[in-house]
Amino acid sequence: MRLLTVRKTPLPSCAAWSLLELLVVLAIMVLLAVTTGPKLHASWRLQQLHDERQRLVQSLRFARLTSLQTNTKVSLCWAPACGTSNGLLVYRDDNGDGQWQASETSIASWQMPAGLRLKFNRPAQISFNNSGNTAQTGTLVLCANGVASGLSMVLSSNGRVRLAEASCA
Repeated sequence: MRLLTVRKTPLPSCAAWSLLELLVVLAIMVLLAVTTGPKLHASWRLQQLHDERQRLVQSLRFARLTSLQTNTKVSLCWAPACGTSNGLLVYRDDNGDGQWQASETSIASWQMPAGLRLKFNRPAQISFNNSGNTAQTGTLVLCANGVASGLSMVLSSNGRVRLAEASCA
């Protein structure tokens, strides 16, 4: 019978970082976070603006297309008078008075996320007639808190939308 022999070898020395090296690496990481953090946040807010602008443009195009298909007046409203505090309501204006009543058909709604605001250089409603045209031409500007420039949608009288950038001042 053979005995098991164990050879004793010294343990290799562990390679580790010193406390000073760890502090230097942490300081570099903090500097990187401080310098790139605001830029990352601004780019995140700008991406959110792009996404919400696309949703708003889809709502405008949907309202125009619905007015053409149903041969009725379709309106978008974002005032508290329409029952929307932070967003917009798309409805079919059955009686043609340009005001939303609870008896009229609500087609769609768009709820704006917190921190975004919508400016329009006209009254708080856009109406499309049965041929898809609108009398409320102008520029809608979507702005976010903490971002200097916003994204705009220029609405022409024939209901077409052109995208651009605008100032939120």
